[in-house]
Amino acid sequence: MSATRDSALKDGSESSDLLMLTLDGIQDAVEFALQPIVDIGTGVVYAYEALIQKCDASGDASPVEMMDTAHERGFLPQLEAMLFNKALDKFKSLRIAQGTKLYFKLDGRDLGQESDPRMQVGEAVAAAGLSPNQICLEFSERQRESVTDVTHHAINDLRQLGFLVALDDFGRGSSELRLLHDLSPDYVKIDRFFLHGIDTDPRRKLFVTTVANLARVLGARVIAEGVETEPEFKACREAGCDLLQGEFIAKPFIKNANAKLFYDHVRAPGLGHKRREEQDRIRNELIKLPTIQFDASMNELLDMVVHNQEGNVVPVLDSNQEPRGLIHERDLKAYLYAGGPDDADAQAALDFPLRSFVRACPIADIDSNADMLLVTFASSINSDGIIVTENFRYAGFMSATSLLKIIHEKRLEEAQDQNPLTRLPGNGSITRFISDSARKGNQDRHLCYLDFDNFKPFNDTYGYRQGDRAIILFGELLQRHISGGGTFQGHLGGDDFFAGFNNTDQTDVAARMLALKRSFRLDVESFYEPEHREQGYIEAQDRFGTTRQFPLLQCSISILTLPKGFTIRPDLLNDEIIELKRAAKQSDDGLAVKTLGE
Repeated sequence: MSATRDSALKDGSESSDLLMLTLDGIQDAVEFALQPIVDIGTGVVYAYEALIQKCDASGDASPVEMMDTAHERGFLPQLEAMLFNKALDKFKSLRIAQGTKLYFKLDGRDLGQESDPRMQVGEAVAAAGLSPNQICLEFSERQRESVTDVTHHAINDLRQLGFLVALDDFGRGSSELRLLHDLSPDYVKIDRFFLHGIDTDPRRKLFVTTVANLARVLGARVIAEGVETEPEFKACREAGCDLLQGEFIAKPFIKNANAKLFYDHVRAPGLGHKRREEQDRIRNELIKLPTIQFDASMNELLDMVVHNQEGNVVPVLDSNQEPRGLIHERDLKAYLYAGGPDDADAQAALDFPLRSFVRACPIADIDSNADMLLVTFASSINSDGIIVTENFRYAGFMSATSLLKIIHEKRLEEAQDQNPLTRLPGNGSITRFISDSARKGNQDRHLCYLDFDNFKPFNDTYGYRQGDRAIILFGELLQRHISGGGTFQGHLGGDDFFAGFNNTDQTDVAARMLALKRSFRLDVESFYEPEHREQGYIEAQDRFGTTRQFPLLQCSISILTLPKGFTIRPDLLNDEIIELKRAAKQSDDGLAVKTLGE
């Protein structure tokens, strides 16, 4: 044992329990498992997180306790450096795709102090034949009180070497926003607390959505950590998370044979016709600015700026073509107008690392819709635009002018096929949605038709203006109850509406439809005179001229389900729909459900 380790173990080094805490003992006892972190849109493995296993052999119940003990006894830096090397050995023995990353949780207390071996991890990475941009160091809010100026400088030094930084367990503590600001992480890992039940808790989903939007503005990616169920996975995708980790994807594994390149059950459904059109529109507006590598020299950068007069920003990429930020031309003026070749100060300035000029930039994937791009851009201050990626790699730059052009074209197109009363998509959009749903059998699809009961007597009694108010009310309720990814709302005309769901459970669809039905029945009562509300009906003439009693307004709902693997010609759906709408009118609860192919 070295003198450093001897002094770290202090006076009780002869006792058997402390001998277990020597670095050699821990290295032999501790094992690492790897858990995949996947692209939430494609299921492709983006990274692996190294998780400590069997730490009880060191005398501690958990990795946290092991780090606390090491810190108390003075050898935490040596322990973490040793564990990093062990995780690195495990990672490099895997068969991985190019650019796959390793996430390593760093306790970080006293990071950057004199002779800290953790600051030498760059040498270990180089010796392993890997690039620093393949390593992401995770820092937790748990140690926020120990984050000093020295720690911040140390983290910045590691980033200058090319290492990535993640803020772990985001949302757990009270000072997370300050850490998010101070660390400027490349990734934000949302704490499991906010993901548990996110599919049924609107407040949790709102929090995750807000964090995802904020992260994009700051140029960071969001990881949903600890996802355990398919509904949680879908809710995280709808909330805008970029990456996914948890037992729903795969449990941590020790044997390398369990590693995969992708996970089919995580892949998102294909884009619909309208979304493909929007993505093509975004792609056509991307500006292919010249880029520069993160480890390039200042001379290379200045030469690029001088010879590229069109752009005032330069995207900076790592060796895997993933963006690390932007360099603004205005930040380089001191260098562009520096002295000549004989000026010693000017020459010394050229040795300054290019990485020091990299600024965070709003970032979004090409799968993002135009409205989300606009929100991301509008939320950023003094932004020149947005870096757009495809499968996390640089795809191009979107300027403010191009973004506004896309939004303007989208609004014009929507207005052409929009019901003038409710502003919901009209018959053209509904027909396209139904056609796409009928032909694609890669997921469950649900087509819902909704129309009012006893609407004509209501119109005859209260007038068309009040009838329009009822239609507008229902349109607003429809949008409130039917929202999120994989959903669609439309207005066929008059009192006929449509809602569509993709990749959703039929029971959930029926529950949401019944909730909408109840809300409408309760809210529309206020449109009646008090005496009609009290008696629960109005008297009016039917279509044959006979005066009779009609119940207050409500709606009938028919749900036609096309299960996964089932396809049908769109024109053959009409007879099914007519029959199902008739059944809904005749049912006691105003709801009829049918699954085709059964």
